[in-house]
Amino acid sequence: MTPTSSSLLALAERVEGLTRSDNSIDVLVEVAMFEPDEEYTSIRANDAGTKVILTGHDRLERTFWPQDWTMDAEERAATAAALKARAQSGEQA
Repeated sequence: MTPTSSSLLALAERVEGLTRSDNSIDVLVEVAMFEPDEEYTSIRANDAGTKVILTGHDRLERTFWPQDWTMDAEERAATAAALKARAQSGEQA
């Protein structure tokens, strides 16, 4: 499922409101920023919301920790900006 512009903006606001790293938000950002590539076709959060599950073209699922999108204030600012940019590009499509 492709995130909507409004859901990306809402997630950006959540990231901006953080004062520390948050793994559950990292998972949401990882899912929102996912782009299918030559190896993986889709992504989803695991049931606990702590890791991401990527599905390959071979239909096998692989579980990973998300990238540290909210590790520190600088990373949170860059993440929020990336989410807003993605939301804006979606509005123009």
